[in-house]
Amino acid sequence: MNICLAYDSVDSCLLLDHANVPDDILVRSYATVIGNYSDPHGRTFVPALGLDMATFRGLLAVYFSRFTAPMSWLSEQSVPLSDDGALGEFNDLLQLLLDHRAVEDEHHRCVAHLVTTACMGNDHLWQDLGLPDRNALSKLLHSHFPYLATKNTGEMKWKKFFYKQLCEREEIRVCKAPSCAACADYNKCFGPEI
Repeated sequence: MNICLAYDSVDSCLLLDHANVPDDILVRSYATVIGNYSDPHGRTFVPALGLDMATFRGLLAVYFSRFTAPMSWLSEQSVPLSDDGALGEFNDLLQLLLDHRAVEDEHHRCVAHLVTTACMGNDHLWQDLGLPDRNALSKLLHSHFPYLATKNTGEMKWKKFFYKQLCEREEIRVCKAPSCAACADYNKCFGPEI
């Protein structure tokens, strides 16, 4: 039996209880994100992590082979991802990560969906992924999206960094300060993540 943390949802704990390798950091992240964001009655619902159903079922089979998903839960996952409202930026963030994958394979595509889904949460990204701290998140990003991760030279908070990258892609300048160091909101982007 797996020990669940205080921030784990009931669904996250259920997935961890059925995980093939429950101590693996990526497995924990999948359990946390699926448990928190695949609940159609939750605050933020991202059906099947934005993956097609075949890939989502395959992901469950690889990481949580002992988990038998109820048919009603699986049918709720097949709802198409909406491009409006709170999830409007999902596809832009996903494309940013897909464009910077270490390898163009199914594993890295699923990790891009995982991280993008967690970005829809309200806490620091490491918390939304169920990771123990920012260092674990940085390691995950450096191993799966190394070029993008190395661009974060100032240790900017990861969600802020991703959105800054999106703005730069679109040549949108939202910051009024000439540089981050001169910005009055510096601590919001670079402060401690506790």
